[in-house]
Amino acid sequence: MLIDGYGRPWLKLRIVVDDTCNYRCIFCHFEGQARFQGSKLSAEDIGFVAEAAMELGVEDFKITGGEPLLRRDIVDVVDAISRLGPKDLSMTTNGYLLDVYAKDLLSHGLMRLNVSLHSLDPRKYKFITGVDALDRVLENLDYVSSLGFKQVKINMVVLRGLNTDEIPMMIRYASKYGFTLQLIELMPMGDGFPIFSRYYDDLSDVITWLNRHGKLLGTRKDLHNRPIYEVDGVRVEIVKNYNNPTFCAGCTTMRLTSDGKLKTCLYKEPVVDLLPYIKARDKEGLKKAMVFANSLRKPNFVEGVSGGLGSVRIRVRLDKLTL
Repeated sequence: MLIDGYGRPWLKLRIVVDDTCNYRCIFCHFEGQARFQGSKLSAEDIGFVAEAAMELGVEDFKITGGEPLLRRDIVDVVDAISRLGPKDLSMTTNGYLLDVYAKDLLSHGLMRLNVSLHSLDPRKYKFITGVDALDRVLENLDYVSSLGFKQVKINMVVLRGLNTDEIPMMIRYASKYGFTLQLIELMPMGDGFPIFSRYYDDLSDVITWLNRHGKLLGTRKDLHNRPIYEVDGVRVEIVKNYNNPTFCAGCTTMRLTSDGKLKTCLYKEPVVDLLPYIKARDKEGLKKAMVFANSLRKPNFVEGVSGGLGSVRIRVRLDKLTL
């Protein structure tokens, strides 16, 4: 297991499998990478990266995008990772194409689903996502609820004055199917940057409401020290990331971009280019690059200091690094 300079293990890898999406969400940060880069890793490439990461102690993989289900070979991507036997393998999706792929994804080893659902009001949903597809996504969620996934989690970005009043309704909806609800703080990243001042909610009122109507179960030490509540039998996770040193202190994640770079933090560069090692199937070189990336990891937000949002790309030679 790799430990960074702040005592944080690297346990999780988010894998951006494409650079396109059929939605236009008003807050999208696109996992901190550029859109429409035109190149992407093959399913075999991704499996090779996952294998090297597991040998360094990574045990949890999240497939994301873009919209992962726009990849015609997405089942092959899942299969390439699942055959390695990870502790957890999940996917974040907008849910639009789950009726096409969900059963095959499950049969090829996908364990959990995160489905973005930011409103139960059709007008709000269309405003937030740019797509008039709420009914379709709700039908698909109804469909996947009975397939046997280990967990289905609803991702809801909380937007002040827009959907905050829907949280009790969303809890009732999650209760109907036994889903987990994840309430996510808006981030000043990507498309979220220009709307941040208008829609940002620091979740303090939400947390007060959760304390009043539910109970705190604890925190996820393996994932950003997230508080976990239970309200009316529904598990509610709080993703409070902005200007939150506690969140950063519990970070165990790096991100693989769709063109083969490893990001140490969503908010910032540097990135380490893994592509040459991936294409050459140079596992030792790849692992050295990953070790170096881990050495660059540091919290974006620390006590008494606000993290910067600037980007600095670092290019280094990795040939002299040793595992």
